[in-house]
Amino acid sequence: MILSTHLIDFYVNLMYNSRKNIGKSMTRNELVKMLDFLDEKGVWCFNINIFNLFFPNEAKSVRNVSLKRHADNRTILNVCRGFYANPRARSRPSFALPRLAYLIRPREVFYISYETALSDYGIISQMPNRLTFATTGRSQIYDTPYGILEFTHSTKNPAVFLEDCTFYDDYGLYYANPRKAVKDAVRANRNVGLIDFDELDRMEKNNELAG
Repeated sequence: MILSTHLIDFYVNLMYNSRKNIGKSMTRNELVKMLDFLDEKGVWCFNINIFNLFFPNEAKSVRNVSLKRHADNRTILNVCRGFYANPRARSRPSFALPRLAYLIRPREVFYISYETALSDYGIISQMPNRLTFATTGRSQIYDTPYGILEFTHSTKNPAVFLEDCTFYDDYGLYYANPRKAVKDAVRANRNVGLIDFDELDRMEKNNELAG
């Protein structure tokens, strides 16, 4: 993998800081220093393994106790299993929840579909209390401080997985088009009784005229 100059600089500085922390404990002051350093580099949410780099001599059992203590006093946020966030981070994006999806599932392909997409398109009137994704990975729900992420496994061929999807810069995510979102809902045995098929037909006709 080719790293950008920014990433090279980040990892060089990360290793430098971790060496300076050899022998140091994860006190609140030292943890805040780590969080501020990462924030300056644009990192607001991170995998638990990063604590091993900054506090390499802290035993796993001691580290876990420290993390619980710091999470309880809100110095860090326990986002989900294995992931933490900096609640003071200035680098946190405006749309934190959709960005979080890529941090938690970095090796998978997924897109917004089901109830989230259908609600955004006005094909169902109910607003879901979560972001819903079709994914090549396993099905799982993450209840995070920023909202709920629901991933549903799709058996669709990975070669055509993102067909009929549009990339939205604001979210940094792919969105299923209306018809694809409906097909996904049917395939996954969602509540299709909520779907306004007349609205779907009107939307597609308007898109044809606009095209």
